[in-house]
Amino acid sequence: MRHKHSDYMHWSKTQSRARFNLATSGVAWFPLRELPIDLDKLEINGDNSYGYAPLQEAIAVHHGVDPECVVESAGTSMANHLAMAAIIEPGDEVLIEHPAYGPILDVAQYLQANVTRFRAPKKLAGPSIRMRFGVG
Repeated sequence: MRHKHSDYMHWSKTQSRARFNLATSGVAWFPLRELPIDLDKLEINGDNSYGYAPLQEAIAVHHGVDPECVVESAGTSMANHLAMAAIIEPGDEVLIEHPAYGPILDVAQYLQANVTRFRAPKKLAGPSIRMRFGVG
């Protein structure tokens, strides 16, 4: 059996000290009985072809924006894709640190960006995406 190594995954699991670690998937376990509500009245699902409307409306109200400005993502990878698709145009130069989360590279290439990889100085090391347009 072949074993594939990911520099990024090794770094994220052993070196990341991020307050909100996006290197792991899923939602932390929490017992529903501890929620301060009547579970019979709890609605967390419904038609969500373009996001769960009540959630998007609540987020919009909280931030004082139109609900049309709120985009819901099924996870971090999709959120990264949506954010990158909103700002990257074909031919833009995108700088991506090494190591990096593989799907970040895939999305940049899918969006036809010119990807340049770099290693951060040791004291700043840690995967992140840094973009700069009009370089050169």
